Amino acid sequence: MFKFNLGLFAICLVFTGCIKSGYKEIVVYNNNFKSGDTSYLKGAKIWNWNGQSIIGRYNNGGFDVELTNLPNHAALSITVVPFFHDSWDGSTNVGGIDGPDIWVMSVDGNTLVNSTFSNSPCNSMYCLQQSYPLPYSNVNNPPLTNAVRTLPSVGNCSGIDITSVYKIVKTISHTGSSAKISFRDALVQTNVPDKLCDESWSMSEIIVKIINTP
Repeated sequence: MFKFNLGLFAICLVFTGCIKSGYKEIVVYNNNFKSGDTSYLKGAKIWNWNGQSIIGRYNNGGFDVELTNLPNHAALSITVVPFFHDSWDGSTNVGGIDGPDIWVMSVDGNTLVNSTFSNSPCNSMYCLQQSYPLPYSNVNNPPLTNAVRTLPSVGNCSGIDITSVYKIVKTISHTGSSAKISFRDALVQTNVPDKLCDESWSMSEIIVKIINTP
């Protein structure tokens, strides 16, 4: 699951600004789960869907990547490809019955993504907006904003025949010898008998790099 790669390019750290000089990057975790390997994962389960092995599915749950004995470094770069299945309702919040549908990614307890996602149809009469790529707040974007593609639904219990696919890349300052990367959701559905069938999420790829600045 480990491979090493050296590269030179400019990055902007989330907390410390831009670094324009060269640096070394090393891939310390790279898994698309095709082999079924869940090493370094806690709470993960392999799920075979749409012709591939991925981690999932979750509804009000999630899993962690726990990395230890990391070489000296100044930053982490994390790339993930989550799938959001079926009737994600974005930022809607009608009496706490259905939404907001929030997905969270954090490192060592520090939140990197805390956003709503929506697979809703969108027209002049009906459109459930999402916050992503912004944090969940009063600012909203159209459904599927920044999605890289769509796939078929999973449960199809809601009539929303879609899975949205995103590629999320976060680079942060980090110097510790270990890192715990967590993925969770806070889905709200008080009006359906089968919550997992109504909406869920999974993960198809995770890549973690350490970055050493000169």
